[in-house]
Amino acid sequence: METTGNNSGDPAASRQQELIHQVFNAADYYDRVDALKEIDDQEVLRKVAANDPDYYVRQTATEKIIDENVLMQIALNDSDYYVRVAAVRKISDSATLAHIVLRSQEDYYICKDAIAKISDDQVLFKLIKEITDRDIMKSAVEAISNQEILTHIARTHDDFYVRSDALKKIHDQPVLEDIARNDEDYYVRALAVERVKNLDVVAGIAINDEDYYVRNKAVGRLENAQILAEIVRKDVDFEVRKKAISRLQDRDILQQLLTEIDDHYIQRKINSRLMGL
Repeated sequence: METTGNNSGDPAASRQQELIHQVFNAADYYDRVDALKEIDDQEVLRKVAANDPDYYVRQTATEKIIDENVLMQIALNDSDYYVRVAAVRKISDSATLAHIVLRSQEDYYICKDAIAKISDDQVLFKLIKEITDRDIMKSAVEAISNQEILTHIARTHDDFYVRSDALKKIHDQPVLEDIARNDEDYYVRALAVERVKNLDVVAGIAINDEDYYVRNKAVGRLENAQILAEIVRKDVDFEVRKKAISRLQDRDILQQLLTEIDDHYIQRKINSRLMGL
């Protein structure tokens, strides 16, 4: 091994030269990895991460790199998932991580790891506007904690799946009540009604929502016997009426309903409920 005259009296410098020679020339990747463990020279690590033919050697080098611009290039360009994720996990800058997400949407797991490290909700909010993959967008929404941002997404995003993901994280009851009453999509309204605490609001939705699925979800939250009985009498959907019957605990009201309702199937469900009480 060649050494410079300046290193001849410096054991530490000589050792580094030996390690660098080993990391670039050893045939066995284990030997190259062992050498890397004692190397901190960032330029050497960058060259190894960019050029070594073995993914584990590149990963080991990547895990010791400090420069986030270098790490970003590795995260975007390395052919191996484990090397890319090692780079992502070393990056802390939210804007850099967002850039990686936008450039890597074909790789869900890289994006998920990058999103998990983004600590700025405004960056995540901007990212949601630009992401095209729904699953990655879901991860971004789930990473947001700012209630104002989540409310904005839940009220305005054009994808009902994204609105649903946002409202799952909203705590503000008036916001949830508004979404349960007014969202244009039945699935979003149904999801919101399951999180509304005010049962008077839930009862109103159970009676008035245009969609049977939403009414059914609302009825499943109710305990007021008079309201449930009225739904059994008047709702146009069999499944909603059946759900209301299943929620009734009052035998007298159930008996009264038997005298009022002619529908054979509803009568059978009422009798079945009475037998179960």
